[in-house]
Amino acid sequence: MVYLTEMHKITSLQMIGYGDRTRTQAEVVRLFQEKISGVAADNSRYQKQFRERGHVRQLKKNPPNKLSDDQKLNVMLMLEENPHTPSRQTTSTLNISHSSILRVLTENQVHPYKLVPTNELAEDDFDR
Repeated sequence: MVYLTEMHKITSLQMIGYGDRTRTQAEVVRLFQEKISGVAADNSRYQKQFRERGHVRQLKKNPPNKLSDDQKLNVMLMLEENPHTPSRQTTSTLNISHSSILRVLTENQVHPYKLVPTNELAEDDFDR
């Protein structure tokens, strides 16, 4: 998949025209391919984005939610009070996402694990 630059997107929007002098989608694609060889542009997505937002720039993704120091402290205190509480149950209690709780645990070098009970070996078990 070829990603178009901002100038390519603007050029394809300019090729559409304005008012009564507009071109069809097929004409714009053909013109764009003639002007910029080897690049196929489906400009309907860029048209919609331009109408909604007024620009064709790529939107930045939101950074992950940053927890305050108090929220991090609450997570660690809850874990210290009851170390056997599952991390998913902690999410519902503190209203913090599961990934954020796991991030706090790894920052503090605490690794969640699932307790798996096993049978203890006795002296005479090795004979069997």
